[in-house]
Amino acid sequence: MADDDALDVEDESAERPAVSVWLVLAALFALALSVLALTEATGRTALVSRVQVLLFGPADDNLRIVAVYGTGGEEHSFLRGARMAIDRINDADGGLFKKRLELVSYGERVHSDETPLESTVAQTLALSGRIARTKNLLAVVGHQWSDTAVAASSIYSLNDVLFLATHATAASLTNHDFNTVFALQPDNATNAEVVANYAMKNGMRRFVVLSDKTDYGKESAAFFTAAITNAGADLVFRGNLASGRRSIDQLLMFILDNNLFKRSDFDAFFIVSSSIPETAEFIKRSRDLGLTMPILGMEYLFSADMEKAVGKEAMKDVIGVSLYDRDNISERARTFVDAFQKAFGTMPDLDAALGYDAVTLVRDAARRAGSRDPDRLSDILKVARYKKPFVGVTGPLVFDRNGLITDTQVFIIRHDGTEFRTAAHYEIPTTWDTLGEDSGETSTESWTSPDEGVRPDEERQDQ
Repeated sequence: MADDDALDVEDESAERPAVSVWLVLAALFALALSVLALTEATGRTALVSRVQVLLFGPADDNLRIVAVYGTGGEEHSFLRGARMAIDRINDADGGLFKKRLELVSYGERVHSDETPLESTVAQTLALSGRIARTKNLLAVVGHQWSDTAVAASSIYSLNDVLFLATHATAASLTNHDFNTVFALQPDNATNAEVVANYAMKNGMRRFVVLSDKTDYGKESAAFFTAAITNAGADLVFRGNLASGRRSIDQLLMFILDNNLFKRSDFDAFFIVSSSIPETAEFIKRSRDLGLTMPILGMEYLFSADMEKAVGKEAMKDVIGVSLYDRDNISERARTFVDAFQKAFGTMPDLDAALGYDAVTLVRDAARRAGSRDPDRLSDILKVARYKKPFVGVTGPLVFDRNGLITDTQVFIIRHDGTEFRTAAHYEIPTTWDTLGEDSGETSTESWTSPDEGVRPDEERQDQ
């Protein structure tokens, strides 16, 4: 019994120090609050600030821009471009409104035709809801796929968050009358028509059109097919890229050995997919099998990731469309290209330029507005079309009342086996019905691409 009593005493004494520590901490906290109250009452705000930092850490008043990008592999060039802009603003201007800018990045899962749409939407809604609750949120930039950007736009609009969609090209993105949602790239209809125009201008008249089963793929392929057939060109074959039941090699074997058409019956491929790896595999395998004709596609073909996955030699005559002209010799673009190359040892692609421009555009709009209010920023971005347009490394950043980019230029980018080169350029909006032989071309010395701009059906009639 005595031993039991001894154990009880030891246990009680062991607990006392913990209780004492908490009592001391509580007393210190109460004392600190008293000091804060006294010093604030006497106007000694500097002392208040020091005590606050001591007790609670430095004040978290950074303004945040959230960048959403597709996960996978090494750091995305989109994030590199966005961080370059953040660093430049902080270093040169001390941030915005006397607060530093901070880039917060979120990866979103790769979206493909193998991913159920309902799963993509559910994941995107959860992610965008989390992002919308970010403290001191200034804007969201990014979302790599149209399906994710369209889903996220509803959450950002509901929460009055400024959203600059850097990659989405679906026409539906800006058709919902969301005041704070903007598309930084022309939509699929415009891009597909531009690619069709260039192809037919350069003697391509017979096409094999392939796409995945995403809305992006199907919509882009449909617009391209309509553009070429309306102009009198031939759709030799329309099919799907590889799925779980058929590999890229099986698709290519069918193209090389079928009873419908021969290798000599078509001039070019048009392929579109939400998956860079799938597209890269098609390009590599088609070149391995001796299919050396041009491979046309959309904006995602102008990508450092694509070039790395395929290899420069096999990329020869891969042709896409871009809002960004890397060959532009303007001072703004040259400064960006040189800085990016120095920092990362590689030339910037469209993703990098979009990341850089999106962040810079948010800063410029906030400066003009003198406000962080999303609705005020939205008005400033739209009104700039009639006043002084914003200009980025991708060119003019001007939006219509729905938030779709307009009054700018797009470029055909063609790989020559060593680098992407600008092959042609077009004015946006494309007034196809009134284009003359030289319409659509910019005559200023800052542009170096060759003459382009004739609609395919008009060119056909002239022959």
